[in-house]
Amino acid sequence: MPESARELITGIKDELDTLVDLHSHSTSGIASMSYQAAIEAGVDILDTAMSPFALGTSQPPTESVVAAIAGTPRDTGIDLITLREARNFCLKLREKYGGILDPISERVDSDVLIYQLPGGMISNLVSQLKEQDALDKMGAVLEEIPRVRKDLGYPPLVTPTSQIVGTQAVFNVLIGGERYRNVTNEVRDYVRGLYGRPPGPISDEIRKLIIGDDPVITVRPADLLEPTYEKMKEQAIAEGLVRKEEDVLTYILYPAIAPSFLRGERQPEALIPLAKQAASANPDILNAMEVEVDGEIFNVRILSIGGAAVSATATPAQKIPRGDIQGGVKSNMQGMVLEVAVGRGSEVKKGDLLVVLEAMKMENPIHSPVEGKVSEIYVDVGDVVQSGDVLLVVE
Repeated sequence: MPESARELITGIKDELDTLVDLHSHSTSGIASMSYQAAIEAGVDILDTAMSPFALGTSQPPTESVVAAIAGTPRDTGIDLITLREARNFCLKLREKYGGILDPISERVDSDVLIYQLPGGMISNLVSQLKEQDALDKMGAVLEEIPRVRKDLGYPPLVTPTSQIVGTQAVFNVLIGGERYRNVTNEVRDYVRGLYGRPPGPISDEIRKLIIGDDPVITVRPADLLEPTYEKMKEQAIAEGLVRKEEDVLTYILYPAIAPSFLRGERQPEALIPLAKQAASANPDILNAMEVEVDGEIFNVRILSIGGAAVSATATPAQKIPRGDIQGGVKSNMQGMVLEVAVGRGSEVKKGDLLVVLEAMKMENPIHSPVEGKVSEIYVDVGDVVQSGDVLLVVE
């Protein structure tokens, strides 16, 4: 709030000889007012965004802030004509990436004032729920987030812990039933102490529910890590994946899926211009279908409709069964297979890890519901599955 910004900055300036930088998002519609209060209180730096990418879940516009204080004692000395060159460059970038910008993230949303969520977190929630075809559950997720945050000892809602809290809230809502029935690996790591000590206490009940009897780490988490860069670089070079240094980092960050991209076996998904998305904005127009050609089934995604502009992509449909199969273990949401932890014929106990999915930027482990033997596996690393797809069979 503006008055809080004024009091906080004034207090810091009274006590410390240091620069103060204010960073805020515009989702609530209040950031520009807070920036003005901060200016009057003596703030040294304001974080802004060039106007094509400003407001909504982003920051106030750079050009507007510069113009507002021009000719005052706080004049930045920045020339608006010079800024216009940067603004025009950003306009071109916005055109290029406009197809992945969600209008919901560009609006003022007064719910932020109630749920106290940072703007970037709302952007992620919108993206995650759209991915799961569950945008109608946004209200329930917003109500669940404060509960999850309290359970986890009030982690700060900034990256990465905001994503950890938000994704777990989505899981709790979408999967239904008992809360924390499905827990991401990141939440387990957080409760174990791998992100450091939580600001507040985590109850024994919640800790037991999430990590069972696993011990909580009390040392500095980074001290437990072994150096891996040179080792994984050597692996990546041996597999013929490295053409430039950043390929090593890509391999380290995404060891399950990076190899197929770095070998050229997979291609990045094309950015679809906004004009070509017009058809899919109409719910009466199909944007995907399955077709059969010479006995082989293809998934076809329609990119645009209208005269010569029609284009589509077709890939062989994954032969992943759906429905009820004796002993079938199903995916509980859309995601990509990161790991298949068992093989055909493997003996598993109830609770053993079977598959790890990447869902909503988090690792979603799928555990065996029963003791038995793995008789069928229908997925492989890199496969994209939908909620309800049968991943494997345990009998």
